[in-house]
Amino acid sequence: MANLRRLVGRKSARSEAGLFVVQGRVLVEEAVAAGIDVREVYVREGDDAPACIRAVPYVLDARTFDSVNDTVSPQGVLAVCAVPHHGAPDCGPESWFVVAAGVSDPGNLGTIVRSAEAAGASGVFVVGDTVDEWAPKTVRASAGALFHVPVRRCASLGELRALGLRLYGTSSDTSATDMRATRFDGPVALVLGNEAHGLDDSAEVDEWVRIPHAGRAESLNVAMAASVLAMHVSWSRSRD
Repeated sequence: MANLRRLVGRKSARSEAGLFVVQGRVLVEEAVAAGIDVREVYVREGDDAPACIRAVPYVLDARTFDSVNDTVSPQGVLAVCAVPHHGAPDCGPESWFVVAAGVSDPGNLGTIVRSAEAAGASGVFVVGDTVDEWAPKTVRASAGALFHVPVRRCASLGELRALGLRLYGTSSDTSATDMRATRFDGPVALVLGNEAHGLDDSAEVDEWVRIPHAGRAESLNVAMAASVLAMHVSWSRSRD
């Protein structure tokens, strides 16, 4: 149980083992359907493993099962899975990506990945000190999108520019270009920053864009902004 608890609670344990935890019957079934390598399955006593699981599950008493989960009312199934590895990205003219640079909340990161999948993005890049993409809360918030969208981690935005991507940094500053006046054609990446501070003014981006909005709010939540911008980029590219 100690190893399972570490995988749930510690990024370093997940990184060292190359494993992550999927919680809940629906997400476990989605992981299997997506071809994720499921290594172990645990069920709460009295619950059954999903029919798609061929391996014999480990049965835990309710107290033990609940103690290794990080949710208040955990569902009765969880799986330990291998982190998928993705090769070099295709950065051709039809490719576009969403980038999380310094996003600190796992729920926001999961939602960003979910929005990227919904918008048809080619993948997601996680940059610098962004929260762990394989944290249990991130996995849950992605609603299975993490199993279908290639998510890659890199050290800096400079690495993405070296791939030939044009980087569009998101900003609430009125000096940034209105997204409706921007052409997002070719190999591009939409870069979103930290929830509290956004992207630094010195960030290595090619152009700054903003979401036009009314009302008193200075900016949108980063996950909401990602949804709006990703859908707009998808629509804009479909018109070319």
